[in-house]
Amino acid sequence: MQNMIVADNHMASVENGTKTIAVRVGYCTVKPGPLEIRSASGCWPTTPVHVVSVQRKSISALSSDELSQSGFSNVNTLVKQLQPAHPCLSTDSDVTVINWKVAS
Repeated sequence: MQNMIVADNHMASVENGTKTIAVRVGYCTVKPGPLEIRSASGCWPTTPVHVVSVQRKSISALSSDELSQSGFSNVNTLVKQLQPAHPCLSTDSDVTVINWKVAS
């Protein structure tokens, strides 16, 4: 089973279906199909979802919905907040956008 970890502050939104997109820096091996979303702390229960699409694009090509569901107001904020972990990150950098629906 595929799995992905998200920050605890996003888990309630994952569970209630309002967060259905995750943006990951670089190449991500997630494929369409079943996926378990786990909290970073392990304190939240695992949420089963179904990945409907996986796209690779540059940060500058992210939509406002993709940015807001990831907790960022714009591409420059995303780059600034992720640069400590990814020093070479820029708006030209590639990301993987994972879109899912809550499993029924």
